Amino acid sequence: MSTETAAKRAARTLTQRTTPEWRKERARKAHLASCVAAVVERAPELTPEQTARLRAIFGGAAR
Repeated sequence: MSTETAAKRAARTLTQRTTPEWRKERARKAHLASCVAAVVERAPELTPEQTARLRAIFGGAAR
Protein backbone atom coordinates (compact mmCIF):
# COMPACT_ATOMS: atom_id res chain seq x y z
CA MET A 1 0.00 0.00 0.00
CA SER A 2 1.30 3.43 -0.95
CA THR A 3 1.99 6.01 1.73
CA GLU A 4 2.31 8.84 -0.78
CA THR A 5 0.56 11.97 0.44
CA ALA A 6 -1.61 14.17 -1.72
CA ALA A 7 1.05 16.90 -1.63
CA LYS A 8 3.77 14.52 -2.86
CA ARG A 9 1.48 13.20 -5.56
CA ALA A 10 0.64 16.76 -6.70
CA ALA A 11 4.33 17.76 -6.74
CA ARG A 12 5.25 14.70 -8.77
CA THR A 13 2.44 15.39 -11.24
CA LEU A 14 3.47 19.05 -11.57
CA THR A 15 7.06 18.04 -12.25
CA GLN A 16 5.98 15.62 -14.94
CA ARG A 17 3.69 18.14 -16.67
CA THR A 18 6.03 21.15 -16.79
CA THR A 19 9.26 22.00 -18.53
CA PRO A 20 12.54 22.65 -16.71
CA GLU A 21 12.52 26.21 -18.08
CA TRP A 22 9.06 26.89 -16.61
CA ARG A 23 10.08 25.51 -13.22
CA LYS A 24 13.27 27.60 -13.25
CA GLU A 25 11.32 30.78 -14.04
CA ARG A 26 8.77 29.99 -11.35
CA ALA A 27 11.54 29.48 -8.78
CA ARG A 28 13.24 32.72 -9.86
CA LYS A 29 10.02 34.70 -9.42
CA ALA A 30 9.35 33.09 -6.04
CA HIS A 31 12.84 34.00 -4.86
CA LEU A 32 12.40 37.58 -6.07
CA ALA A 33 9.06 37.82 -4.28
CA SER A 34 10.59 36.59 -1.02
CA CYS A 35 13.43 39.13 -1.32
CA VAL A 36 11.01 42.00 -1.88
CA ALA A 37 8.87 40.82 1.03
CA ALA A 38 11.94 40.72 3.27
CA VAL A 39 12.87 44.30 2.34
CA VAL A 40 9.33 45.54 2.85
CA GLU A 41 8.98 43.80 6.24
CA ARG A 42 12.26 45.29 7.47
CA ALA A 43 11.25 48.82 6.50
CA PRO A 44 8.17 49.66 8.57
CA GLU A 45 8.54 53.36 7.72
CA LEU A 46 7.47 52.68 4.13
CA THR A 47 4.04 54.01 3.25
CA PRO A 48 1.55 51.71 1.50
CA GLU A 49 2.19 53.70 -1.69
CA GLN A 50 5.94 53.11 -1.44
CA THR A 51 5.38 49.42 -0.78
CA ALA A 52 3.10 49.17 -3.81
CA ARG A 53 5.68 51.01 -5.91
CA LEU A 54 8.44 48.60 -4.89
CA ARG A 55 6.25 45.64 -5.75
CA ALA A 56 5.39 47.22 -9.12
CA ILE A 57 9.05 47.85 -9.93
CA PHE A 58 9.86 44.20 -9.43
CA GLY A 59 6.90 43.12 -11.51
CA GLY A 60 4.12 40.72 -10.70
CA ALA A 61 6.59 38.33 -9.12
CA ALA A 62 6.61 40.31 -5.89
CA ARG A 63 3.01 39.68 -4.87
